[in-house]
Amino acid sequence: MVMQGDPAVRTLCRSTQAAALPARNRVLSLISFDVKGAYNGVCKERLIQRMKARGIPEVLLRWVEAFCSERTANILINGQLSETQSLPQAGLPHGSPLSPILFLFSNADLVQRQIDSQGGAVAFVDDFTAWVTGPTAQSNREGIETIINEALNWEKRSRATFEADKTAIIHFAPKMRKLDHEPFTIKGQTVVPKDHVKILGVLMDTRLKYKEHIARAACKGLEAAMELRRLRGLSPATARQLFASTVAPVVDYASNVMSGCTRARIKPWGRSTESKE
Repeated sequence: MVMQGDPAVRTLCRSTQAAALPARNRVLSLISFDVKGAYNGVCKERLIQRMKARGIPEVLLRWVEAFCSERTANILINGQLSETQSLPQAGLPHGSPLSPILFLFSNADLVQRQIDSQGGAVAFVDDFTAWVTGPTAQSNREGIETIINEALNWEKRSRATFEADKTAIIHFAPKMRKLDHEPFTIKGQTVVPKDHVKILGVLMDTRLKYKEHIARAACKGLEAAMELRRLRGLSPATARQLFASTVAPVVDYASNVMSGCTRARIKPWGRSTESKE
């Protein structure tokens, strides 16, 4: 399923939470890929082929082909403009409102799978994440290996490239005994399941406590708040607007999906956090 950023985060987090509830006693194994270059790596021929397979009218296919053809580029440095160079493999142009739509067609085959109690997949721009569920992490190995093989086949067909160093695997489970760190081999490289990974901007740990993410959000939010102290003479309305646009988004990101997953309580600023003996 291809989604916008915030819905993709909610779908991913809620799916992992539902599968890894202690009452269900299941393990969710997840793998995340990063497509190198994203827009730049889109192959025009494959894009047209996939749009045609999904019933896009011929007149639009010809328009898209022309849109992606005969592109050129210049470099401007200190007022000096370089010679115009042709770009035989330009992919999709950054900044165009059409590029995100065309990229959805480009990677639709990769993420076209149903999200249910057995697994699912989401994608947002260059991030592709898929998962399977089962009684143990070991029982999920076959499902993860199937996802890996399908992703590598798509990579080959699409002339795309997954960044190996950004590929991450993690097992979510309510009990430690269900987890293992047996590695997977992807394109000749060993990928070991991690205790926490960053997916769509959220730091997720194996117990879904989100402690690392909360700590990181609090630290970044405090840094942003301290920056506002440098601005003198602001009216209350302006200060409130700046806080809402610079501090609140940092602290609140994905908080709606984490609120019911942790018992951690945020203590008021300025009070001691030391426990009494």
